[in-house]
Amino acid sequence: MSNFFRPWVETRPAVPVHRRVMLPLNNNMQDHDDMENKKTPRKVKGFFELKHSQRGERKRKYQSAFQEASSCVHSDISSIKVQFNFDNGHVLSFFPRKVSPDENASLEDEGVKKSQDLAVIQQVIAVKDKFRISDEALHELHMIGSIIPSKSAINTEKYRLNTTLEIMSHPTADCSTRKLEHILEFVLQHQKYQKYIENDTVTLRFSCDGAKIAKNISSVRGVFKILAPRQSLPDKLEDLSMCPEDEFTLFFYIGDENRCSLEEYASGTLRDMENVQLNGIVINGRKISVKWIMTCDWKALALLRGINGAQCEFFCMWCHCSKKQICDFSIPSWLIQRSKEEQQTVLNSEKKTFGYKDTDLCPFISYHDMPIDDLHMRIRISLKLFNQLVTWAIDQKSEDNLKRELKRVGVSFRMWEERGDDKLNTKVRKWSQPTGDDLRKIIRDVQIHHILDNKKDRHYVSIESLSVQQLRDELTNRQLSKKGKKPELVARLKDAVGNNTKMRRNVGSRLQVSYDFSEDEEQDLDVAALQDLWSGFHTLMESLRALPGTDNYKDMETFAKEAKEWATEFRKQTFDEDVIPYIHAMVYHVPQFLQTYHYIHDIGVAQVERKNFDHRQAYFGSTNRNGSKWKKHVSKQILERENRMLWSSLHGTVREKRKYVKS
Repeated sequence: MSNFFRPWVETRPAVPVHRRVMLPLNNNMQDHDDMENKKTPRKVKGFFELKHSQRGERKRKYQSAFQEASSCVHSDISSIKVQFNFDNGHVLSFFPRKVSPDENASLEDEGVKKSQDLAVIQQVIAVKDKFRISDEALHELHMIGSIIPSKSAINTEKYRLNTTLEIMSHPTADCSTRKLEHILEFVLQHQKYQKYIENDTVTLRFSCDGAKIAKNISSVRGVFKILAPRQSLPDKLEDLSMCPEDEFTLFFYIGDENRCSLEEYASGTLRDMENVQLNGIVINGRKISVKWIMTCDWKALALLRGINGAQCEFFCMWCHCSKKQICDFSIPSWLIQRSKEEQQTVLNSEKKTFGYKDTDLCPFISYHDMPIDDLHMRIRISLKLFNQLVTWAIDQKSEDNLKRELKRVGVSFRMWEERGDDKLNTKVRKWSQPTGDDLRKIIRDVQIHHILDNKKDRHYVSIESLSVQQLRDELTNRQLSKKGKKPELVARLKDAVGNNTKMRRNVGSRLQVSYDFSEDEEQDLDVAALQDLWSGFHTLMESLRALPGTDNYKDMETFAKEAKEWATEFRKQTFDEDVIPYIHAMVYHVPQFLQTYHYIHDIGVAQVERKNFDHRQAYFGSTNRNGSKWKKHVSKQILERENRMLWSSLHGTVREKRKYVKS
């Protein structure tokens, strides 16, 4: 019997056999040259250089080969153990001849467990990635006697976890992608996500967003999220998927968020998404159908759909509403009118209309499956209300009252002056813009009567304060020439309305100007009505965060009625030119998606924005921005970190926080 098949208890090492090597004796060394000229065989990858699935396949081959080899061993040997010792300190063991199923379990890293348990290493890696701790910090803690494993042990396990999912890099750009099929196969096998499969169908939400990760460096990522079935929503918000770790990154690249970049870097991912929706995916022999919906901010939707932005005439992403109709809330409804067939027809025609300008990058996702993002809708409308308040405070010389009130509610705010871009170097007042959380606090808690008084007519503006485009619009409405520079336009409009320097709003005009001014008709600010306007908006937005069946929730009919009433009051109390596209979408399209999905807050991109922040922090704390000696792209380093965090979250290595019980 060979030394290999001797019983495991044998302790005497085998004596190595030294054989002589015969050197070629002929003078021309022909045999030696023939040996050198032979083609070298392809180098076989090491065990831990393989992907997770490939390692399992190679391990099964090892087991099969040794089981066949041990079949001829005498039957009185009850157990045979095979152990592989790798260069990195890892150990792989199995039993070709077993006594019990327990003995046949994989015993990885037996050698490491003596001083650095594998589970401890994995927990340290999870904490390191979550809180973006540097290698140097962990190494110093290890050197001063901490129980933290060594840097080499951590790096060895990191390299293994990096291969949890395959990452593909762009040949020339800093762009990395992961396959949708690989992520779904890895994730849907876990019990955490099994509950989201209903009738062999899973609903996925795709989102794309760009953000700066450094002062002069922009990044764009495409992510997807597994949604809870709309017909069986949980009773508690805690049971919904509402954390950035549940946003799985499909592609990530360093560059600007524009149409050309998306076509180059995201087209492959979008094709994979379409194929998965058409063919489904097989998980453990079970075929799962996939349904896509898409939610992004307005800019990303316009780029992906090939439609003009919100500043254009046909601004809406769902219907054919134009800027001339945006303020008319007497229209009963605006249905979702856009479709891929209509878009293709318009693009093939000579006359481009309804805002279509490019092909749709996501034709497999219907416009009916593109709900509005409630986060950006809330932020944009809240910013409009806040900036109106600041403008009125400046007009009333009550900036100190404004600062005092914002400090009372806990919001940081500052104002400063800058020189304008005109030749007169006119000073321009500017102010800081609050964050999304601060805006929510401002709309909810600020008392407007602490800042403003019931005076200063908001319906009147100076002719000189109008922009060139506004001047031209008003001249056109009066059937006057709109040619010339701004001084000529101002003089022409003054001649048309007399010598008045102020103008009053016309109900039929988008602008807050028209033009039979009388001092007797001046109206005061209604501070109480403005406060009610803010409170009404806060109530509407909070209802979108409430689950169906709770007290704050509003169904489709109730929300549509109250949103239209709010928008009408907004026009009455503020300015028509401040009616932005998100107000139109809130009035007409949010109720439509509430009817379809019942709850849209978890579909929004709030967690995508948090993931943007996490990527920015990871750029500085978890990546080698120079690529180190391997010149590894930043995008690949960030996706490798997500591979490790995904593995940790599904394998329970992340510590669960204990509940605090007040004594």
